[in-house]
Amino acid sequence: MRLNKIFYSNTLLKIISLIAAIFLWTYIIVINDTPAERTFRDVPITTMNENIFSDNGYCIERLSVSGASVKIEGSRRVISSFDVGNISAALDFSEISASRLTESGTITVNLKVDTDYGDVISFTPSTVDVYFETTKYKDVDVNYTSVGEVLSGYEHGDFTLSQDNIRIFGAQSNIDRVAYAGVNIDLINTNYQAYSSGRLSQECGVKLYDSSGQELAERENRWIWNSNPEITAECPLYKTKSVPIIPNTDGTMAGVSLNINPSTVDVYGDNTQIGSLTGIATKSITLADFDKETEINVGLDLPSWVKTVDNVTEVRVSANTN
Repeated sequence: MRLNKIFYSNTLLKIISLIAAIFLWTYIIVINDTPAERTFRDVPITTMNENIFSDNGYCIERLSVSGASVKIEGSRRVISSFDVGNISAALDFSEISASRLTESGTITVNLKVDTDYGDVISFTPSTVDVYFETTKYKDVDVNYTSVGEVLSGYEHGDFTLSQDNIRIFGAQSNIDRVAYAGVNIDLINTNYQAYSSGRLSQECGVKLYDSSGQELAERENRWIWNSNPEITAECPLYKTKSVPIIPNTDGTMAGVSLNINPSTVDVYGDNTQIGSLTGIATKSITLADFDKETEINVGLDLPSWVKTVDNVTEVRVSANTN
């Protein structure tokens, strides 16, 4: 009797499990994968074959709209997991004839929308007004900033750029927004080869800034062409060395003991000479320098190729005649 109950109980569980599995399969395959519609707003509008403008001395100033609203129908499961990046909304200028580019400065172009993840049901706008102007140019200075520090035991020298200015092209109203260009030198990720060679060389992307020092947003510099999107930044890399400070005294200081604070200084310079540097002398010190003082500031007599870390230029010297 008990065996029958056990058998009956197991059979019932198996039937329930099978029904649950069938229901789950039906939900995943049938219900969750049924066609569904979804509207995507602010799909970025891109452009193709812009050379029709540049070849005829024009450039795009702006579009009447920058984004489209697109309704897609597709698998509910698939369509729920993708975004505007899976939709193409483009203006193709390949069929625009040069005769349409007149001084009126506006043409209307059909918008083309496509996706590999469903069917496009509708989209707005269907056409976009393209505003264009005669291409102008402007020369702007290039400034630099740096981020991070070089490795401990090293200092970097002065930065130099492969060019101090660049030429930008575009509609007058767009290039007027640009006050200067800038590059950012990344000292954090300096490779070890630069340290062994003693020179950093880095390709830096050029960014455009307005008069308030703010980087132009993508929508502001989208139609500005830069003749040099990258600039090479270079600087020497020097090994640092801690050396003692040697007082430079004359005969009047005989019998006078001196205390120098700090007694050592960290220096850097020509890597071929830094190894043989044994100390840094002070400027000349005489007894008359102390007069009624027992402690004075004395400058360092640095060789022309030597610089000090933290720009130390003088030390504090105290005299004790005992």
